[in-house]
Parts: sequence; structure tokens; C-alpha cells
Amino acid sequence: MCINIPRIDELINSADDEAQVTKSFKMNNGGILVMNGNTNKTDAFLKNTGIWEGEFTNYVNRSGGITQQGKIIIETEFRNGIVIQRNIFVKPDGTRSDYIGIAKMRIEGNKLFWDGEMKEDPNTGARIRNHSFEGFVTDNQIYILETYEEVLPAGDIERRRNTTHYCFLSENEAVMTANVYVNDELLVFAYTRLWKKE
Repeated sequence: MCINIPRIDELINSADDEAQVTKSFKMNNGGILVMNGNTNKTDAFLKNTGIWEGEFTNYVNRSGGITQQGKIIIETEFRNGIVIQRNIFVKPDGTRSDYIGIAKMRIEGNKLFWDGEMKEDPNTGARIRNHSFEGFVTDNQIYILETYEEVLPAGDIERRRNTTHYCFLSENEAVMTANVYVNDELLVFAYTRLWKKE
């Protein structure tokens, strides 16, 4: 089953007094996004230490297109306004991938920002330059945009742009989509249905 998830900019631009988005965002006279309503569904993910799991499907735009499947485990830890998130990938044969995605995010109102500086890719050791990270939080959605330049060992530079979009169906269930662009070309897009472990 495929769920159509609107982009955050579409939600914001379409907001009016009747729109669901007004439960989370509204534009004030200065053109600034402000939060209203509660954030129970996203709080269950961001502000609670827990584990979320789900089957994922990745499309890799290489060699004519490659489809990857497996399981993702997302561990979240919340301390003093900081969210530490670890993404662990499990192959279909049950073995864990060597790659671990790690994010350390600071919550400020309805926004997420990277906490600290990102200078090195923890998986490859490649140097990171011009890192930018910004997330938007509504009552039932999180949208994250991350850009940076990765300096490879030979000195080549890859411009990377990653987006991640969570749509929370409840406090225990979510849909996550993501994509990765390298030098303005699509590398990966992904879909995951997540459930919070009890």
C-alpha cells in the first residue's frame, strides 16, 4: 500500500482556517512559522527514548536501478532537549550492515537543528564541509533537509542533499520516506513503515 504524503511546503502553502496544517503551523504577520496545538504523535518519537522498527525498500539509481530490501531499527534517546538517533540496517539474511546512521538533533520550538558540528562522516571517515541541517515538526509530521559537501580521499568533492519525511499515523506507527542526491543526481529513494516496540 502506498500512502501519498504531501511535502511540507505544500502543506504550509495550502493552509487556511479549515486545513489540518493549521493545527501545527500558521503564518503570522511577519511571515514566520509558529507552532500551535500539541505535538503528541511526534513527541512520541522525538521526546521519548525508544526503538522503532520496520521493513524498508530502497531504490538505488545505479546499474539500471537496484532494489534493496531489509529491516531498519531506529533507536532514539532524548536527554536535555537533545535527540540522539541511530539508524541500524539489517540485511534480509539477518546480519547487520556495517553502516550506522547517527544524528544528534537539538529541538527549538517546532524546529530541529544539528547539535554541534559535523566535520567527518563517521562511516567513511571522509571530511565534511558546509554542513546544513534543518527539520520542521508538526503535530504528526517531521521533515528534515540536510546538505553538505563530502571530500573524498582523492580530493574529489561530492555535493550531497538528503531529505527525510516522517508521517505519524499514531504514537506507535509511522511512514518514513527519504531520498539522497549526489551532485544533483538521484542516488537513493526509500520507503519504510515503522512501528514502535513496546
